[in-house]
Amino acid sequence: MGATGLEPATSGVTGRFGQDEPWGRATNSPRSLESRPLSRRVPIALASFALSAGLTAIGSFRGSGTHEWRSWLIVLAISAAVTAIVFWAIVPRIGNLDRGSLILAIIGAVAIVVFWAGVPVPIAGGSALLALEARERAATRSNTAALAIAGLTVIAAIALAFAG
Repeated sequence: MGATGLEPATSGVTGRFGQDEPWGRATNSPRSLESRPLSRRVPIALASFALSAGLTAIGSFRGSGTHEWRSWLIVLAISAAVTAIVFWAIVPRIGNLDRGSLILAIIGAVAIVVFWAGVPVPIAGGSALLALEARERAATRSNTAALAIAGLTVIAAIALAFAG
């Protein structure tokens, strides 16, 4: 920051012309999640993990298998790891909340292919968190689309858990 404090925040990532790239890593700009505490992060992360655990339990304990507990615990570990990575490693580093929420929503929708691994719901939760934070600043088509895609991903995961 300069003497006036009005200079744009930069990411510290040097572009090909030797200038700082403002769209690189997260910054302490108002558009970044690092600039303020994430009061919603823990509740949304816990809700995402709990829903994922419940949906994977439905899939694991349906039928008459012999290793339901073991398979569910393995899937639960995968889901916990994905939740931790999304909410504490990826989400805080996203500088452009609109674009980041949309990208995470699309990744979550694509991850529905491996719904049995408990991956789509935490990714959709991370997308929803970013979109909600972005909507506090300004509602755009991008964050509205991200919320819609994340919601549809969760609905698809629920339907697939019950359909088996």
